Amino acid sequence: MTNPISEKVIEDILTSDKSIISDVISVHHSDLSLIARQKIVSSGKLDMLYLYKDEMLLIELKVVPFYAEIINQINNYEVDLTELQKQNKLIKSKIRKIILVTGAKPNDYRICTERNIVILIYKPEDILSKYYENFKELSAFLKIQSGDYGVVRLGLIKSTLIYLGEGIELKEICRIENKSEKTIRNKISIAQLLGLVNKFKNNFYLTDLGNEFVRMGENIIDDRLNDEQVELLSNSIKENPFFSSVTYSIFSLIETVFVLSKNAYPVSKDALVDYFVKLVGKTETWRTEKARDTATYIFSNYACELQFLVKVNNEFYLTPKGIQAILLLQLNRSIKLIESKK
Repeated sequence: MTNPISEKVIEDILTSDKSIISDVISVHHSDLSLIARQKIVSSGKLDMLYLYKDEMLLIELKVVPFYAEIINQINNYEVDLTELQKQNKLIKSKIRKIILVTGAKPNDYRICTERNIVILIYKPEDILSKYYENFKELSAFLKIQSGDYGVVRLGLIKSTLIYLGEGIELKEICRIENKSEKTIRNKISIAQLLGLVNKFKNNFYLTDLGNEFVRMGENIIDDRLNDEQVELLSNSIKENPFFSSVTYSIFSLIETVFVLSKNAYPVSKDALVDYFVKLVGKTETWRTEKARDTATYIFSNYACELQFLVKVNNEFYLTPKGIQAILLLQLNRSIKLIESKK
C-alpha cells in the first residue's frame, strides 16, 4: 500500500519551479507569472492563478482522476474572479480554466470542452522527479563524482611535490622516484584536487598552498604528513568541502561514520563500505567488491591521515576534528542549497 501523495506537495513544486508548470500546461515559462496561490475568494480557495501573456490561467490541481464536482468548483472560482475584475481588484483579462488531474475518460474531455475547461493529465511521480533533477542542476555539490586515483595515502604525494617545487620536469621526477608516468600523474592529480598544484598548458606548478605544504615538510622526503601539514590540509578542505571530488569524498567518508555511529560505535569497516559507496553515488561504477573495498580503504586512509578519524582494529572512531568537519559540512551544504534556490 502506497501513501497518498499530498496535493500541497505537488502545488509547492509547481509554484516554486516555473519550468515544471510550464511543461505541464505547455506554455513558455518566460511568459508565465504567478499571480496568486491558494487565493481566498467567495466560494473557497482557488489553487493557482497565473498570468500568461494577455490572459489569466485559473488552475485547479487534483492528485486523483477527474470527477464531475471539479467543474462546479472551477466555474465558481471563475465567477468570483470575474466579480473581482468588475470591482477593479483584479486585472481585466480573459480567464482560461485548466484542471490538472491524474486521469480522465473521453467523456470527461467532452463535458469540459463544452464548458470551456481544459483537462490536462500529469503524473505526480514525474513532477517529483523533475523537481529533483532541476534542483540537482542548480546544486553543484550533488553532481560531484567520486573517484580514486590509486594513491592509497596522501603522504605519498610529498616527494613529487618537493620535486615539482624545485622545477623538475615530469619525466625526470618519474626517473628519480622510479615510478611510471601514470603513477606520478595520479599523485599530481590528487594534489590538484586538494588545491596544492595547478596546471598551465602542459606544465604543473605548486600553488601558494602547495608551496606552504612543501615548506612545512622541510624538504624531508618521506611518506608521512607532519602535524603542520595535517593542520594546513585539514583546515583548507574544511573551508570548502565541495572543492573537488577528493575533498567531497573525504567528507562523505567522515559523514558515513557519523551516520552509522547512531547504530553501532565504533563503526566497522564492513558497515562503512556499503553506505559510503551509496552516499557518493558510485554503486554502478564501483560494482565489484574489490573496487568498493579499495575506494573505501583509500578515502578512509585520507580521513585518518588528516586526523578526522582514527582507525583501531579495523573500526573507525570520530575525532574532535571529525565532529567539527561534520558540522562545517552541514553548514556549507545548507548555504549551497539556499544559494541554489535564489
